[in-house]
Amino acid sequence: MKQMVVTRFGGPEVVELHEVAVPEPGAGEVRIKVAAAGMNYADIMQRDGLYPNGPQPPYGAGFEVAGLIDQVGPNVTGWNTGDTVMAFCQNGYSEYVIAPAAFLLPKPVELTFEQASAIPCQYLTAYHALLTLGRLKAGQTVLVQAAAGGLGTMLVQIASNVGATVIGTCSTAEKCTLIRDLGCHFPVNYAEEDLGTRVREITAGKGCDLIIESVGGDTFDQSLRCLKSRGVLVTLGVASKNVPTVNPVELLANNWTVAGFHLMGYTTDAEAMSDALADLQSWLADGKLAVIVRHVFPLELAAEAMRQISDRKTVGKVVLTTV
Repeated sequence: MKQMVVTRFGGPEVVELHEVAVPEPGAGEVRIKVAAAGMNYADIMQRDGLYPNGPQPPYGAGFEVAGLIDQVGPNVTGWNTGDTVMAFCQNGYSEYVIAPAAFLLPKPVELTFEQASAIPCQYLTAYHALLTLGRLKAGQTVLVQAAAGGLGTMLVQIASNVGATVIGTCSTAEKCTLIRDLGCHFPVNYAEEDLGTRVREITAGKGCDLIIESVGGDTFDQSLRCLKSRGVLVTLGVASKNVPTVNPVELLANNWTVAGFHLMGYTTDAEAMSDALADLQSWLADGKLAVIVRHVFPLELAAEAMRQISDRKTVGKVVLTTV
C-alpha cells in the first residue's frame, strides 16, 4: 500500500511516498480503508522536529482519518466490517491504517469523508480548548487568532454557537468575509488593522475573556495585551516556530492565566467527550456547524499540501485522499 513517510526532520522535501505492507489489526484494533486523511499543523511541527514527544523519523505522517472498517481484530465489540468511521491513528497518510477501537468515532451521515476527517483533531481541539479548558460562556468575548484555517473556522462557529462575542483575525478581506459568514462578529484583517487598537474599541477597553492562540512569537505577545484582567489565553501551538517567553511578574500583575492545550489529555475524559459529540450531532442536525474543506490533495502530494499551509495559502481544512 501507499504511505507518506517522514524520512528525517526537515522541510516538505523530507516527506516521501513509500510502498509498505498492509498492516494487520491486533487485539482491540480495527483496520480502516482510508478515504480521507486530515492534515494539521501538528503534522508540520512533527516533521520539523518541534512537536513535544513527537515521533522519530522515519515514521508515517498523519494521525486523523475517515474511512470504512475493512477488518476487525480480536476482542473488538460494537464495530463491524463496513462501518463508516472517523479515527485517531498513527501513519494516517496511508491507504490503510490500524486504530484502537477505543479511538473510533462513528462518521456523521451529514458529513462527507473529507469533512469527517476534520472532526477527530480539529473539531475536538476547538471544542475542548474553548469549552472544557477555556470554560467559555454566553456573553463573554473570545479572540481567535488565525480564524480562517481549519481549526480557526471550527473555533469561530463553536464560540458563536454558545453565545459568545467572537473576534477573529485573518490576513485577507476574503478570509474576513468567510469567518463573518460563519458567525464571527468582528473579523480583523491584521494586514490592515492594529489588533490591539481594534480589540480595545470592540471591548470598550476591557479586553477579552478568552484568547485561543496557535502562532507564537509576536502574535502570542500581542494576544496577551488583548486579555482583560483575570482573562485566559490558551496556546495550541507555535506555527511561527518562534517560541514565546512569558514574564511571570506580568501575569500576576494582570491576573492573567496562560494555559497549554494538548488534545490527547482530553480524549480519556468520558464526560467531556460525550458532551463534545452530543453537541456535534446537535449542531450538524441544526445546520449550525459547517466543516470547510477547500483544499483536497491526492495522498502523494502531501508535501505540497504542507507547503501551502505553511505559506498561508489555505482556507479551512486541508485533506488528503487515497482515491
